[in-house]
Amino acid sequence: MPFYRDLRLNRLYSRDEADWIARRLLDLRAQLKSPAPKGVPNRTLDSSLIIGTWNLRDFDNNKFRHGPRRRESLHYIAEIISSFDVCALQEINEDLEPIKQVLSLLGPTWDFIATDVTQGAGGNRERMAFVYDTRKVQFRHIAGEVVIPKHKLLAGEQQFARTPFLVSFQSGWFRFSLCTVHIYFGDDSPGSEGYKRRVEEIEYIAKDLSERAKRDNENYIILGDFNIKNPMDETMTALTKAGFQLPPQLFPSNLIGDKYYDQIAFSTRKDLVSFLSAGVLDFSQSVYTPDHYAHYAPALPARHRDLAKNGVPLDKGKDKDYYLKRWRTWQMSDHLPLWVELAVDFSDEYLARFLNDEIAARGAPAQLEADYQRVRLSRAEKTVAAPTEKARPVEPEKGEKLPRPIKQKKRRKPRVPEKEKTGIARVERPFTLGEMWRIVKYVASGEAGRVRQFRKEQEKKARAAMKAKSR
Repeated sequence: MPFYRDLRLNRLYSRDEADWIARRLLDLRAQLKSPAPKGVPNRTLDSSLIIGTWNLRDFDNNKFRHGPRRRESLHYIAEIISSFDVCALQEINEDLEPIKQVLSLLGPTWDFIATDVTQGAGGNRERMAFVYDTRKVQFRHIAGEVVIPKHKLLAGEQQFARTPFLVSFQSGWFRFSLCTVHIYFGDDSPGSEGYKRRVEEIEYIAKDLSERAKRDNENYIILGDFNIKNPMDETMTALTKAGFQLPPQLFPSNLIGDKYYDQIAFSTRKDLVSFLSAGVLDFSQSVYTPDHYAHYAPALPARHRDLAKNGVPLDKGKDKDYYLKRWRTWQMSDHLPLWVELAVDFSDEYLARFLNDEIAARGAPAQLEADYQRVRLSRAEKTVAAPTEKARPVEPEKGEKLPRPIKQKKRRKPRVPEKEKTGIARVERPFTLGEMWRIVKYVASGEAGRVRQFRKEQEKKARAAMKAKSR
């Protein structure tokens, strides 16, 4: 649960603002508590682990001058992240102060670990980071960026545009490594060089981590922004053919709801973890909704709007379109947070390994315990310490009758406590007809081309504005 004490500070928020933000937070909290996949399950102490991933658009650079993010947006971001035990973040910019502000709202038990900024044109000087609740998740002091050896470089002797970030964590007994990625986008045309590079990046990191998981007998989870178009695309095949599993139901993760950019895939030991649930949180149902346009209109940057002399939009429809498709994506993101819940309490299964039916049928009395000090010393010698004293048989005196030894009873079957959460060990993900029809309809309608053309026009305008500013 984040801290809300900032709302009391008059120097930060007027009473009107505090009222508005509190109402939005209550709406958001209610949405988070709704059933999966639209909401997020309640976090548990030790029975399950909720892992999230979120591309926080350009957090928080404001190089395109649609921001900066409002203070209230940091409250909403912190509220969403607090519903996860650990969350991978992409597009964190050079200045770490905004993410530190989010951490201050989350509270003193939360921490983060981030990469350095990525150099080169494709890297956009971005960082990747993990934010985690130290009460539930512990950093295992292993972290690094995955780079491609020289003899395995991508076409054109290229490295990753943004190097994947691999970090080892532990939650209870469950040890796992998370690798977050932000795969090169390039071009959407399957035959283009940019598209091929995108596929190659996914193929390499998926294969590399799959081999590590088998070699180390470790739980590996790869997550982040893969820039995957749809479940049938070659970009998705590049991820799954290495053996990584996906949740049984996949969700579009962009704000428009037509792309499967973000994914969480796992290669885990069957005896240690099982799948529970997954989902995506559409925050636009609670914050920065279409109905909120009138409230935020006075705060929209004038440089991107057509306004009359009195500050009123000349075309309200066009102005609202800017609010929905551009401005609010720089307040929250153009990506939705994705999450997966895994069952990680395997205490009962571990104890069951010590059960032996033959011993249970025979029964045996309690043994004298070995001296603790001798056991501790013997560990270095890899020997088993004997008990400090053995029971000696008593010889009866002549004519004396001794009582019969206590008969050992057959050991009963133990009562196994009911699990708080039970998952499935192997995820089979059927591709539904509804999912296929949605993709076919989207492509056939021409909407895909219109969205792509709109995006190119916006990027062209942004580049032109940047050039004009530099002059």
